[in-house]
Amino acid sequence: MSWKCDDLHMKSDKPLSLVDVGRSSSVGKKIFRGAWVLAANSFVAWAMFTRLRSVGFPTLNFQLCFEFVFEVILPILGIVLELVNWTFARWVNVGCFTVAGCFWLAGAIWWHSDPFFGVLPIVAFGLLIVAGLTEIVYRRTQSDSSYPVNS
Repeated sequence: MSWKCDDLHMKSDKPLSLVDVGRSSSVGKKIFRGAWVLAANSFVAWAMFTRLRSVGFPTLNFQLCFEFVFEVILPILGIVLELVNWTFARWVNVGCFTVAGCFWLAGAIWWHSDPFFGVLPIVAFGLLIVAGLTEIVYRRTQSDSSYPVNS
């Protein structure tokens, strides 16, 4: 017995199964992923820009330029790339926080005797946690099951 109901997208091979939510769930996943990327990237970019602005950009040295690119510019770019559904948006959105977190962690190890040391690992682990959560969101909302990470 094979029957179909296009309005509900019933599965024809299993008529007693639940309604096939393939189309609506992929839209919901994209909306959730977009909302997460918007919230996480906006918060990190805002927090880091506020912190960098308080320094006043005295001189454009490597550290300030690196932090500005990886903690402000790339998260904003990641939001745009996610909204236009670019293929490498995941790499930008996870990678910018991973690289920035590793940079802060390296700074914490390098400047371990500095009185400001306690803040460096907190910022580093915060950025690495955001990177990890963003990766989890991408894995859970990936619509293509053939993607190697999902198998």
